[in-house]
Amino acid sequence: MRKVFLVLSILAFLSCLAAGILIAENLLRENNQQETIREIARPESTHQNNILLIHVDQLENQSPKLISVWGLILYFPEPKIILQPIFPSPLGQENFPLASFKLTPTKNLNPRFIQQVSLQTQMAWDNYILFDHQALSFFAADLSSNELWLPENQTSSVITIESTYFSQLCNRFMELEQTAFQQIQWSHLIPEHWHSNLPFDEAILHWEKLTSSQSPTKCEVFGE
Repeated sequence: MRKVFLVLSILAFLSCLAAGILIAENLLRENNQQETIREIARPESTHQNNILLIHVDQLENQSPKLISVWGLILYFPEPKIILQPIFPSPLGQENFPLASFKLTPTKNLNPRFIQQVSLQTQMAWDNYILFDHQALSFFAADLSSNELWLPENQTSSVITIESTYFSQLCNRFMELEQTAFQQIQWSHLIPEHWHSNLPFDEAILHWEKLTSSQSPTKCEVFGE
């Protein structure tokens, strides 16, 4: 009887020990994730704004297909614009949170997707802009009167084509400066082909900050 009781006691002790280890591991994992998020978080700055540019095939679709993701970084003191490709990219592609890319019925972006992109890029993103093929075509027509061709599928050529397009678009914005916003027929874009959590008035304010400096605005577009 004593042997049975002893065996049961040992089993109970081992079960409690295993449960304690499991709980400790979960708590440690959660703490590490929180610390990682705190590392990439930054206070709001009046001198910089980080925006995710998210290109989909058709924004009007119930489940739009993701084509590319770019990082748009605005530096107001210099002033400077940087466009950096994030997806598709041969670097760290297996870690990209493609599965968490989802839109709500009101076309808002899944917060989990933004959080995971922030963890992968180690950069906090203030806002995002969702746009589709048609939006890019409207931009090309309004600013340069040129047609835009983009591949329908995700291929290695997407970033190459888009980097050329963004370079041309960026140069055109610099030429027009503050009048660039007046050249675009925004009613053709919003809300069917363009959706963002960045208020339109705030976007105009950002552009005024960039173009009000005595120094010319610089623009850099990085490819693969």
